[in-house]
Amino acid sequence: MGDSIKMISNSEYKRLFLPGLSEKVYVNNSRLQLYRIEDYLRNILIPVLPYRTTFNFIIFVTKGRIKQQLEISEYEIVPGSVLLIRQGSITRTLEIAQDTEGFFIVFENEMLSDSSLDKHAGYNFFKTSPFASLSGATETWLSHLLALMELELGGDAGPAEVSGLLFKAALMKIMVRDDHEELAVKRNFYITLQFKELVQQYHQTEKKVLFYANKLSISENYLCKCIKETTGKPPKQWIVESSILHSQVLLQNISKDISSIAFELNFQSVSYFTRQFRQVTGISPSEFRLGITANAGTSPIEADYYRLIRKM
Repeated sequence: MGDSIKMISNSEYKRLFLPGLSEKVYVNNSRLQLYRIEDYLRNILIPVLPYRTTFNFIIFVTKGRIKQQLEISEYEIVPGSVLLIRQGSITRTLEIAQDTEGFFIVFENEMLSDSSLDKHAGYNFFKTSPFASLSGATETWLSHLLALMELELGGDAGPAEVSGLLFKAALMKIMVRDDHEELAVKRNFYITLQFKELVQQYHQTEKKVLFYANKLSISENYLCKCIKETTGKPPKQWIVESSILHSQVLLQNISKDISSIAFELNFQSVSYFTRQFRQVTGISPSEFRLGITANAGTSPIEADYYRLIRKM
């Protein structure tokens, strides 16, 4: 079953959510871009409905705070912390403090396989936890490096290889966890990461925990134990909430009826889908859609957003 959720490009993201950017920023389609949060995200339209992007991005906060949803998890990004969001992930900005500062790095997938980036950095980006808390020394180091990268990507930019090498250094530094326990290599933590990846890939068609346990070559009971210990949620809840999150994006296309969305996400029936949706969100799919249509077109940017979604 194909995934029909609209993916937003870099230029569409800027046009839909970031009013007031300069024309130079709007037309920048480089495969590697870096912006100051205070100049880029400060006026983002809140609340933002869930969306998927065709690009990867990194949020690094040096002052203030940002609350970002990534799939079914919420992360509070505060000074010294970094969130890495992969292409295709469902995400949205929930809150951003007015005094927030830091860096917003946009990059295409080819940057991970570029000759100036080794496979180790690319592998880590896709396999480790998306959230990192940095030590004070690492935060300072990274801030200085990104300031240099900003200069390289500016008006008098040097060779692209230079900014690529700086990006490589930043990515590898982020991936070096400061805690000595090396959580990323602990078995339970690693199983949880693999499970989340599989849920993103198969949740539309596979709702049973046993399927994911078999994929991971472990028992269902052991998978339940690992996921509950590392996330606080049982795996069944992860599967259901992932499907409901995807349904929230599909519901933004008002040309799709609710029954077809329930069928697309392989729920047993429309009534079962409705019960699960209400259990996760507190409202029904119909009420969620009414909220969308009530707000549609209240500004030119929001009108553009809903027109874009309906092109899915």
